[in-house]
Amino acid sequence: IDTPHLAYFAIFWQIWSKEASYSTRFDTTDISSHLETLLACFALLGGSLSAYADFYSAGCTRIMGVAMFVAILHVALHARVWYWFRDAGGAPNMGDNVNASVKQYAIFITVMNLLEASNWAVGMALENENAWRPWIFLIGILLNLRL
Repeated sequence: IDTPHLAYFAIFWQIWSKEASYSTRFDTTDISSHLETLLACFALLGGSLSAYADFYSAGCTRIMGVAMFVAILHVALHARVWYWFRDAGGAPNMGDNVNASVKQYAIFITVMNLLEASNWAVGMALENENAWRPWIFLIGILLNLRL
């Protein structure tokens, strides 16, 4: 097992983690979340065909494209949650505090997914032989940790 394979596994694992995290926190019975999950599955299927490639190949660019696509899908999902809770404030009653926390969480996750998608876009724009490609993976994986 070499570094690119471990990085690709980390990306696939983090995509699964995003899907599981969203589906356990929010209502996923609507058509948009089902469609997002279906699109993420198709993206993973396409990306898995490139999982053998090294960092300096077109397959690596496809993996970055999958990660960027799923990050953008989650920007849309969490922006929707942000919109649902846009009126939540820090009022003293407990329900408003929970709603304000959900709103803050949605804002944080939306921003982190935007940063992650931007990172993958930069990586995709790099030439295949660019020495920064492994670092793009490290940055993308770290951005997805949600520390």
